[in-house]
Parts: sequence; structure tokens; C-alpha cells
Amino acid sequence: MTILLFLSFVDLSVNAADLKKKSTTTLKIIKTGSENIFKSLINKSIVDDEILNFLSEFVVTFDDDRGDGLVTYYFDDNIYKRYKNFELISMDNWTISKLDKKLKVFNGTNKFTWKIQAGKNNTIVIREKIYTPGKSYNFLWKFKTDYHVGLEEKKLKDKN
Repeated sequence: MTILLFLSFVDLSVNAADLKKKSTTTLKIIKTGSENIFKSLINKSIVDDEILNFLSEFVVTFDDDRGDGLVTYYFDDNIYKRYKNFELISMDNWTISKLDKKLKVFNGTNKFTWKIQAGKNNTIVIREKIYTPGKSYNFLWKFKTDYHVGLEEKKLKDKN
């Protein structure tokens, strides 16, 4: 009986050591996998709900090659406004496509697809046709509330 008890104790000790080694290895795999997922998410464009959250919190500023130089896009409901130095220069519609869950920005009758990549290098890839590669723009972002305060200060300054 004592021998059986001793053998079962030795077997439990060996199993515990193996379990500890396997759990350490599994933990390393999970940690490495999580870091890789995070890195890949930073490099991917935001979609659907992430776009709505981003556009509700921030304005984006970049030179969109429309000839106005550095402009700020202020997205509100289904309308965006383009500002240059806090002056409204144009406005049009935008939507999230139900089919591909991407941001669609209208300029008159033209429709452009925006792929926003926020992270280390903030970029927006804008393309007009699905089969074209599009053009990449670096952008700056600012909190929408801060930009709105700037708009109101400009209005007050213009009144005086």
C-alpha cells in the first residue's frame, strides 16, 4: 500500500512539472500572438463602427489635392464640412457603405472610398474606383470639441 501511495505521489509531481512547463509555453505563445494581432490592427484600416467612433470624436486635416491646400474635414451626421483656417469652403455627404463597410465621401457626383489608418503613421488612402489603388495622404487629427471651440472663437473674433 505504501508503495502505491509513493508511486502516485511521484506521478503527480511529474505531471505538475509538465503542466507548469506547458502553461509557461502556452503563455508565451498567447503573449506573442497578442502582440502580433495588435501590430496588425495598427496597420489595418478602421471599418464600420470604428469609423463612426473615430469621426464622432476627431476632425482630420490634410491636403486633399483639391487645390485648397491644407483643409480640415469635420464629419457630422451624414454631412461633412471642409474648412480652411476655420472658414467653411465646402460641404457634401458621406456614408458608410452597407456592402463593404467602408467610408464613402461624396464630392458632387463623384464618390470616393476612404481607408483611414490611424496609428503610428496616420494615413488616409482615397480612391475613386474600386479597381484603382488610390492615393495615400498623411493626416493630422484633432479632437472635434477643440476644433469646435476654435470655430466659435473665430466667429466671435469676426463679429468684433
